[in-house]
Amino acid sequence: MHNDPLAFLDHDLPAQFQKGLSTLKASTAPTAKEELDDVLQAIGTVRVIVEGEGGGERWVSVEGGAMSVTEAKPELAVRGVFAFSSEAAKGALELLAESGRLDDPKAAMGLSRVASKRAEKILANQKIEFHVIVIDLPDGMDDVTVRCGIGVSEPPTKPQFTATISYDDLEDMREGDLTPQQVIGRLKLTGDASRAMALGMTLFSPPKKK
Repeated sequence: MHNDPLAFLDHDLPAQFQKGLSTLKASTAPTAKEELDDVLQAIGTVRVIVEGEGGGERWVSVEGGAMSVTEAKPELAVRGVFAFSSEAAKGALELLAESGRLDDPKAAMGLSRVASKRAEKILANQKIEFHVIVIDLPDGMDDVTVRCGIGVSEPPTKPQFTATISYDDLEDMREGDLTPQQVIGRLKLTGDASRAMALGMTLFSPPKKK
């Protein structure tokens, strides 16, 4: 696994996506086929900006169940943008490597499900600009700010709202001790987040059966 953020995006992220997709295809869970179809139908690109020394930008795209990472913007619908510092990214990748989480097929499968046709429909024509601040990180790491945009390609300097979340809450969600809805309820919010909260609850609610 690469500790350099751009190298991780170029090599490790697509490999993990493919690993997760293969795990999902082999799954016998009752919802596996529906989840697989949702991933395979997803199409679009997200701009990722790594700021600071050694940084740069990448376009992470999904189409037909395949992920590609390019330096130039592809001819696909832009779903959003994420910007963060290279220092924060390197710290996060070091924690990820130490944890061994990427060796867990379930983690890779969770990554593959981020590509979602259902999510695309829910977020269609939405424009949401916000910051996420992760606090209480281990090893005395500084707080991490991620500038996020949904339906835009430029990271916001003046967000509509800011959401602050603790590292432990994120870990508890990853471990399954907290649901995404519970984590949303624990967010400390400043600004107008009402529309984003409503969309978030819809995204994390089970899809209605046809």
